Amino acid sequence: MKNIVTIGGGTGTSQILRGLKWNQDLDIVSIVTVTDDGGSSGILREDFNILPPGDIRNNILALAEQETFLTKLLKYRFNEGFLKNHNLGNIILLALTRINGNNFPLAIKTLSEALKIRGKVFPASLDSLKLVAELDDGEIIFGETSIVLKNKNIKRIWLDGNAEAFDESVMAIQKADIIIFGPGSLYTSIIPNILVDGIRNAINLCKARKVYIANIMTQPGETTNYSLKDHVKELENYLGEELDYIIANKSNLPDEIIQRYQKMGSIPVKLDMEADRRVMISDLVYIINDEEPKIRHDPKKTSELILKCVR
Repeated sequence: MKNIVTIGGGTGTSQILRGLKWNQDLDIVSIVTVTDDGGSSGILREDFNILPPGDIRNNILALAEQETFLTKLLKYRFNEGFLKNHNLGNIILLALTRINGNNFPLAIKTLSEALKIRGKVFPASLDSLKLVAELDDGEIIFGETSIVLKNKNIKRIWLDGNAEAFDESVMAIQKADIIIFGPGSLYTSIIPNILVDGIRNAINLCKARKVYIANIMTQPGETTNYSLKDHVKELENYLGEELDYIIANKSNLPDEIIQRYQKMGSIPVKLDMEADRRVMISDLVYIINDEEPKIRHDPKKTSELILKCVR
């Protein structure tokens, strides 16, 4: 049995978990950032003084044993009234937190057991954290959403106040055989976990192989025009050590999809590390044909590359 720890949040990590969960030889732990202050999570965080539930809910559902009526229900998002834009799964986590005496980790465990998930999901910290960024022009911005909306180059980020790591997250890292960073927002999903006291130290001390799964597209407001080397350099800077493997996508995307992303300020991440022995390149694209097609990592193809790193 190999111990795998994913570090991140959002839709990127959940795609990877969907591929990994079918391997019975893996013990999976997902460590999730708690700096989200936008959308449904931000409102619940502000109004009810709980940790943002959205990314945690995403990863719980990704690890669910099977797609059931309950998992579909927990994905439901309201489109009108005072609940507009709220996700039912977020509200359920809030309710479970209150039922369990304001114990958020117990709420996560209760929902995880109800869905019979194949792994565990932990917050990076139980502290209410706010992300702070210094932009290239020297401006200081507070809050994850505000940072992204500024749509300027980020010089550095840090956490406002002290943040202690959740004990079970630290223990999972200490036991890990492989640690996966990403895919996901570099500055608002991956690095915030490393900024938590105790998380980076645990990563540096453990002998696990460290793997970065690079984003397929750049992200407006965070990594505009970043190449693969730019992503890796920044992550290693905050980690304080080199990565063992880097997984990157190389595929021919349909022109109409590239054009749609370009209108949003997003382009494919340029591969400029192909000579680096650590880099594993493959066609990893999975296109979700929703109202507007979305680019995601293919869970099966990506998990196969991860398993090569394990072996």
